[in-house]
Formats: sequence, C-alpha cells, structure tokens
Amino acid sequence: MYKRCFVSLVAVLNLVLSIPFCSCMPPGSQPAIAPALPILAVRPDKLVFTVEPGQGPTLEQAVAIVNQGGGIMNQSMSDDSHWITLLQAANQVGALAVNALVAVDATGMSPGSYTGIIIISADGALNSPVYLPVYLTILPGANIPPDTEPAPVPSATPPGSAAIVWLNQSELYRYSSVNALVVNGSVTNKDKSWYLKDVKIVATGSGDSVTIADRIPPGETVMYNRYIPSFQKQEVTLSYTWYRP
Repeated sequence: MYKRCFVSLVAVLNLVLSIPFCSCMPPGSQPAIAPALPILAVRPDKLVFTVEPGQGPTLEQAVAIVNQGGGIMNQSMSDDSHWITLLQAANQVGALAVNALVAVDATGMSPGSYTGIIIISADGALNSPVYLPVYLTILPGANIPPDTEPAPVPSATPPGSAAIVWLNQSELYRYSSVNALVVNGSVTNKDKSWYLKDVKIVATGSGDSVTIADRIPPGETVMYNRYIPSFQKQEVTLSYTWYRP
C-alpha cells in the first residue's frame, strides 16, 4: 500500500516538473532597467600650494572633474576664501573630465599656513558635493606685496547688473543635435559688500529656469556646466537678486 502511494507521488512530481515555466510578464516585455546615475569624482583630492622665499604671490594648479557613472553631469564650483580664484580652463561638453584651474593669491598675507575649501557639486550625482581642501603655506622671505586695495565702503543700495560677467558670452547659445542648450562658464560677483542669491539661467519664453548658485559672496566666482534639454532654442537671460546679510 505504502509502495503504491509513493509511486503515485513520484508520478505527480514528474508531471509538475515537466510543465514548461511560464512568466507572468506580458509577451515581448522586458524588465525596466534604471538609468545609470552620474558619479562625481574630483582629482586630485587636495591642493597644496607653497610660496617659497623669493617667489611671487600667485600659483596655479589644475583640477579634473570626472563623471565615473552614466548620464550627463551638471556641475558647479565655488570657494570660501578670498585668496582662492577659480579660473575657466579648456572645456569640452561630454568629455570624460572637465578641467578647471585653481589659483591662489597671497597678496597682503603674512607668512603662515592657511586652509580653504572648494565646493564641487553636481545635480543628482552620487558622491555630491565634494569638498576639496586647499592648503596654502607662505614661507618667510616670500615675495609678497602688500594689499593696497582700500576696504570696501558698504552701499545703501544694491549695485547694478554690471557686477555680473559672462566670461564665455560666445558659448551662451550652443545647441546639440536634439536642440538642447549647453551653457558653460562663470558668474563673478564683482561687488565688495553685496551678495548675489538665486542665480539662475532663465528662458525668456517659457520662464523655465536652472540654478547656477544659491548665493555668491562679494568678490567670488562660481563656475558651472549645465545641460538644459527643456530650453531648446529659447533666448536665455541671467536672473538674480541682491542681498546683504
């Protein structure tokens, strides 16, 4: 009796295993694959400057901003120190690395050690933002001229739009094959006491906008690289407001 039941159970199992596997997905459909996100990487991971005896006050180093993931990476650079200057370097849209130059100017500074930070961020990218430390050492005997620029006199009224400079005016209207707008360059706050906030590129036709920086302190520069698919061939302008903390 037990033997017959065992044989019957084996037959049932063989029948079940012989039925072809059927997927619950509709014919011809494929599982959705999430698009690869950009991954922000910066090389080197720190900048070290040393002004040696007899050397002038200005030094430069290159920084590479790399997308180690997928998609398109829109990045911005800013800094927190008056002696750091961000400079536009040769740049190709879609390149694996976007190069920038970082300069330090020790004019008016005393011998010693100083530390600043460069903030590099990319919209929607993993590992963003990256904080790049900048170390400056001024050795005794360095050729450092005094700072002869007078202290800024605060103004009761915000400055005019002349404080904003497009350093790459010729690149403001560069279109790809899909009519997307690519904007690369720098915005410099040339005022000495007023801050810029909500700095955006705005399409005059639709009002669509993309942010370059939340704020830019007096005398500072923000470098940016933006791919804007929704603007297409609309005219764009710079939008910002002034404020004093």
